[in-house]
Amino acid sequence: MKNLLITTALSVSFASAAFANDSDIDQIGLGNNAVVTQTGGTGSSSTILQNGDNDLATVVQSDGGGADTNISSIQQLGGSGSQTASVKQNNAANGATNNAQVIQDSTQGNNFAGIDQNGDGNTAFAQQGPGDAVNCGLFGCSTTSPLDITNSQASLQQVGTGNTATTLQVVGSNGGDNNVALTTQNGIGNTASINQGTGAVNSIWFVPNPASNDNDNLAQIDQAGDGNTSAIEQGGESGTANNEQIGMDNDSTIVQSGGLPGIGNNAQVMQNGNRNTSLVAQTSANGDLPALPSGTRAVVTQNADDSESTIIQKPLGGHLAVLTQNGADHYSMIEQDGLLNTADVTQSLTGQSSTIFQTGPTVVGPVGNVAIVSQTMTSGNGSLITQSGINNLSTVMQ
Repeated sequence: MKNLLITTALSVSFASAAFANDSDIDQIGLGNNAVVTQTGGTGSSSTILQNGDNDLATVVQSDGGGADTNISSIQQLGGSGSQTASVKQNNAANGATNNAQVIQDSTQGNNFAGIDQNGDGNTAFAQQGPGDAVNCGLFGCSTTSPLDITNSQASLQQVGTGNTATTLQVVGSNGGDNNVALTTQNGIGNTASINQGTGAVNSIWFVPNPASNDNDNLAQIDQAGDGNTSAIEQGGESGTANNEQIGMDNDSTIVQSGGLPGIGNNAQVMQNGNRNTSLVAQTSANGDLPALPSGTRAVVTQNADDSESTIIQKPLGGHLAVLTQNGADHYSMIEQDGLLNTADVTQSLTGQSSTIFQTGPTVVGPVGNVAIVSQTMTSGNGSLITQSGINNLSTVMQ
């Protein structure tokens, strides 16, 4: 504790000077607690490395008169207790950039990583559980490989323009349950990505490893601004993913892969703006037999302009896909495969086009097929439905 008090005092003394602030803290042991406050000056740099138990780290950087970048790196490695890290950076007065990184690898669970940035050109990176196939972060990486990460939360909030946020909750061989990743961005040209699961690159998408014990994870991205881009990737069962974008030039990608057995994943995308595009791919290498009829779901709503949407749901799921697009140059393709298929597409004026496959034989071919398309009462129209397998029903109204 004596070392902690001396280190904190040095950090505050740096903060009082009218030039670039620097703070470097290394802690090894039990009950670690580090607090860094840096204000004024032309830019701040803070590095905290904690290797122990009950880690707690807090960094506040505010440079009202500076023009340089605030940089913060918190690494909490090798601990067995819950880890908490919080970074708050404010460079809004002069539009300078902020960079923040948090890496945590405790297997105890209940870890929290929070990054709050206000400025232009912000970059945030949070990693909980380095796992077996994880890229290093902005300023370094962890070398350990924990078995699981559970009940952990990463919250990234950015206000400004040109923000980039990356969250990795990628775990080891035992998977990870009940993790939450939340990203909120406000500005122009934002980019956000969340990756949850054991992780493996497969095919043309990143398809997370369908480990059966990556369960009940939640990922949500909320963007407001222009030129937004968003990607959520989940492996395991019972995952919930939501991309919500308001602005122009939006893009959203959700990829979910389930395990065996499982109740399927739930994806929901809402886009409100111009030039929207959305892809939802719910796949499973091992199948996704629904223990409950609510199995695999996807809901996309685009209050559109130049909208385009693709939903792919693969074998042995309790499928449901609902798409609603209002206004302008729509296109929608829904492809479903074997078991309890349903697809519902509603597109309003103008461009409209819809393609639904509920498709050919696999191990178990399509079973409960229903496809309903309403493109509602003229403009461009066009519809193709192909169904194969047992309880078929098709309805198209244009």
